[in-house]
Amino acid sequence: MFDKLMSMLKRGGTVTVAEMARELDTTPEVVTGMIDHMTRTGQLHPMKVSCDLACNQCLLVRDCHKPQCSRIWVVGG
Repeated sequence: MFDKLMSMLKRGGTVTVAEMARELDTTPEVVTGMIDHMTRTGQLHPMKVSCDLACNQCLLVRDCHKPQCSRIWVVGG
């Protein structure tokens, strides 16, 4: 399931935890746990961006269709 999640993330764009959970046929809590694990192991890196303050300057502004971005990650490192 981790490989499928990583493939989904590498596609680019934006996706919610709920959307990932539906595609993986699991719960949002499981997806959140997987993302937290992948962050701890260095597979994902959180971006230091506040969507509230810098949304118009964000590189993902064209893809982002979520009214409240709160967590954004970069794959790899």
